[in-house]
Amino acid sequence: MANAVEQIQNTHECLIAAVQAGDWQQVGELDKLCRLQVKQAMQDPQRDDQQIAEVLESLSGTYREVVALCQAVQGKLAEELQGLQKSRQSAKVYQMFS
Repeated sequence: MANAVEQIQNTHECLIAAVQAGDWQQVGELDKLCRLQVKQAMQDPQRDDQQIAEVLESLSGTYREVVALCQAVQGKLAEELQGLQKSRQSAKVYQMFS
């Protein structure tokens, strides 16, 4: 069981590094791996529930941070898109009077 917890912790550390690097493709892959490892750990009849709970709490905190970061990036992208749309509209108006 300790091995399963170690695998989740290692994947968790890689997930944090990928988020910090902005490698969203890697984040997606590590997310899938992490989910698989958690599923396998939970199915182990000899699991240590306390260890699993601790690693899941830590993982949950990371996911909350990742979601908040994604929401912030989404907000910035929405602002940029609005700015581009306004610029485009302004360019059309300028072309009408040229």
